Amino acid sequence: MNIKSLILGSAAGIMAVSGAQAADLPVAPEPIDYVRVCDAFGAGYYYIPGTDTCLSVRGRVRAEYRYFDSEYVTNWRDFNSTQFRARGYIYMDSRTNTEFGLLRAYNEVWVTVDSPGSTSLSLWNSFIQFGGFTFGRTQSFYDFVAYPTWAFAFTPQVSDQRQNLAAYTFAFGNGFSASLSVEEASARRSGMTNWAYGGTKYPDLVANLRIDQGWGSAQLSGALHQVYSAYNAFGTTPGGELGWGVNGGVDFNLPFAAGASLNLSGAYTKGAIAYASSSISVPLNAGDATWNPATGDLDLATAWSVSGGLGFSFTPTVGAAIQAGYFDYEDGNIAANDFKNYDVQGNITWQPVSGLVIGTEVDYRYVDAANTSGVSDGSIWAGAFRVQRTF
Repeated sequence: MNIKSLILGSAAGIMAVSGAQAADLPVAPEPIDYVRVCDAFGAGYYYIPGTDTCLSVRGRVRAEYRYFDSEYVTNWRDFNSTQFRARGYIYMDSRTNTEFGLLRAYNEVWVTVDSPGSTSLSLWNSFIQFGGFTFGRTQSFYDFVAYPTWAFAFTPQVSDQRQNLAAYTFAFGNGFSASLSVEEASARRSGMTNWAYGGTKYPDLVANLRIDQGWGSAQLSGALHQVYSAYNAFGTTPGGELGWGVNGGVDFNLPFAAGASLNLSGAYTKGAIAYASSSISVPLNAGDATWNPATGDLDLATAWSVSGGLGFSFTPTVGAAIQAGYFDYEDGNIAANDFKNYDVQGNITWQPVSGLVIGTEVDYRYVDAANTSGVSDGSIWAGAFRVQRTF
């Protein structure tokens, strides 16, 4: 009996010691899902943990100091000739390869503080691409934007518009493509010289043919735009008219200097002047159409523009650019509203380290009003000093 008690007691002691030792063993950690680099879409992308989606998060900070001088200011004492600007950018680009093609979602947000002024928030780009489709807010498929200057005071005489749209792009290979886009019409309305636009009835229809290769890129595009007036209180409401625009441009990569490029573009429009230029200085009145009381109809205005620029580098860190443009507007009925804009812009930049740009630019515009307008011709000057860090 004593032997049996001794054996049972020893076994219980061994089990107690073993249990205590087991309780002291460390618990195995959960496996760590490390962030993996995604090199399928270039530098800066990584896989979102637990997914096959690649994400790039980037940013930019810009500080700018500006000076303006205009002969069109009616009250000079209230005009802010000197301005300060601080702007922050956030870029988020997600991409996933699927059996239907690339699925991409892109957001670009700007936060700007102008002094004197207030803080503004801009959703510059926000779109989804799936296969050949594009949905959301992005650059119009009509536009061919290649100018090398900053264009901080006013853009060159080209169409440069971001807007809501839905488009499909056919890729033919070897850099050739064609796109068909349905785009927000209100973004392209320039008003009417003696009446007002009515409600938006149809979106704008845009199409382009494009080539992108090692030598550069080129595009030919066209747009249809409904010109539709509000109710006419005089008792004769004019019917809607069809405005239109055509645009062509080419951008060459020049071989004689690093980053050198030469661009040329031109546009002609009727009843859709915003397709000729997104930045004009109007001395009197300008719109897509004029209501003609003699006929009760809308007379469509015409506008055309040309622009060209050259950008190049003196050294690996010092570069320069120059851009010039011309815009011509003719009212459909009132000759006194006719005018022209002449533009030239130039800058010099220095990049001491990767991602940091320091430079200065001067913009000049001359506004030539019709002789019968009663408005004097005049000049607009602007200058800026910029420091910009992209990361």
